[in-house]
Amino acid sequence: MKSLCNLIVFIGIIILLGFSSCSSNEDELPKELTIEDKIELLEKGDWLLKGLEKNVKHTFKSGKRSTFYGIDGVFTTPIPRTFDYYKTNEKLTINYGGSNIKSYEVEFSCENTIVSFFINKEVLQVLYKEGSNYKTCIE
Repeated sequence: MKSLCNLIVFIGIIILLGFSSCSSNEDELPKELTIEDKIELLEKGDWLLKGLEKNVKHTFKSGKRSTFYGIDGVFTTPIPRTFDYYKTNEKLTINYGGSNIKSYEVEFSCENTIVSFFINKEVLQVLYKEGSNYKTCIE
């Protein structure tokens, strides 16, 4: 009888430890990024234009998008013209000058190293985070 009680206590402890070490499903689900989160991610990196990774780089800082031209991945001074960007609802709006204003849906992928800009579900531009491992996602 004593060994039966010990066995029941032992099994109870194992079950208790098993349940106490489980994390909730809430912790495992990826968080949906808000437009503010997406702008913050854009502002934390330098971004290479898909297809021209060694020649065109964009930065997003304090509401201004700057463009750099480079040779073989060496970028120096940005071109003098910057473009204002801001959030509109859940979109990123870039004012390219005059009435040329575009509002994009922004989608990050590959651990936030690739960003795609959409209008009406059509991809218009893809940027890769400079210095990241984005190539592992596209090879």
